[in-house]
This record gives sequence, C-alpha cells and structure tokens, in this order.
Amino acid sequence: MGDMNTKVGNDNTNFERCMGKHGCGVMNENGRRFAVFCLENDCVIGGTIFPHKTIHKNTWIFPDGKTSNQIDHIAVNGKWRRSLQDVRTYCGADVNSDHHLLVTSIKLKLRKETSNETSRRQLDISKLKCPKTSRQFILELRNRFAALADVGEKCNVENAWRDIKNTFVKTATDILGYKKKGHKEWLTPGIWQRIKERKDLKARMLNTKSPRFREQVQTE
Repeated sequence: MGDMNTKVGNDNTNFERCMGKHGCGVMNENGRRFAVFCLENDCVIGGTIFPHKTIHKNTWIFPDGKTSNQIDHIAVNGKWRRSLQDVRTYCGADVNSDHHLLVTSIKLKLRKETSNETSRRQLDISKLKCPKTSRQFILELRNRFAALADVGEKCNVENAWRDIKNTFVKTATDILGYKKKGHKEWLTPGIWQRIKERKDLKARMLNTKSPRFREQVQTE
C-alpha cells in the first residue's frame, strides 16, 4: 500500500501479532487505524519486522531533502509471515517519485505443474496452414480413428466422447506441438540510456548538500 500517510512507529504494544519493533518514528492516527485493520484481518506489516538502518526503512523524503518518514508499507497475510525474508527500501532506485522503492524478498515452496495446468497451453494450430503438415495431421487422425472403429459400438456416450477428445488432443500434440512463448523486448537500448542518465542525475542530487545545486539537478 503506497502513500498512506501512515506511520506505525516502533512501539508494537497491543499490536504484537501484526507488527514488529523495527518501524520508524511514532505511530499516528492513520497508523493506529492501519494496525487495527491488520490485527482484525490477520495481516503482518513487513517493514516493522526486520532491523535496518533508518535510511533503509523510511520510504518518503520531504522536498527539503532532510525530513523522511515511513509511510509506505507491505502487508501480508499472517499465514505467510515466515515466508518474508526481508523488507527494505532502495534509495538509489530511480522511480521518478519522492517515494523510495520498497522491496520485499519472499521464499515460497511452489507446487509442481499438474496435468490440468499443462492442458491450458495452446496448441500451435498455425502449423495447419502448411499443406504438408495438414496432410500429415489428417492422415494420422484417420489412422487413429480407424483403430477405434472396432470398439465404437461397444462404448457408451461418455467413453466415446473421451476417446474422440483424447484422439484429437494426442494427434495435435504429436504433430503440431504447443505454441512457444516469445520474448518481446519492451525496453530498447535508447530507453536504457535515458534510464542511466536519470540514475546518474539522482545520484548527484542525493550526494549534494547545496540546496541550489540540488534544485538544479532535480529540474534536470
């Protein structure tokens, strides 16, 4: 949740179940409401759990460049509290905002892909536009249906439908295969160059103490 103007502070009295002791500042009214919300909905405020330097906990900086607060938060269901590995801000990340980038590291145990998930993949039917592939597909389909013809009268409707479906899917999988997901580059070299320029300017702004020079670089 971003830009909530919510300061939860470092005193977790009565809120031990939803927050730790490593927040910043003093809890304000919005912070109390947020803590009550998390308590009632079994959520945990991740930024209060891990000990870090203040610069890696505060998420917003005042235009004067001196005042900063922790007003952006990552909250997760209490069930996944042990999955959180770390929560911290990255001041050097250029996100074109007076808010710092808030990042969490999560460790999850993912389940294996099931046959149902595999079936969601799309068959590459575009290959049927090729006459050679189309003829091969039709011939293979005829051969497989011919093998089912002898038992067709002995099957009930459900079994017949299952055989027809499996025959089509098996033939299409063997002959056509699945569509391959292509990777489309959405950041061009020119964009990366502009990002580098902005990053260099932000580094200069963070490293200067002169208000006039800071304002000049911020304008750039």
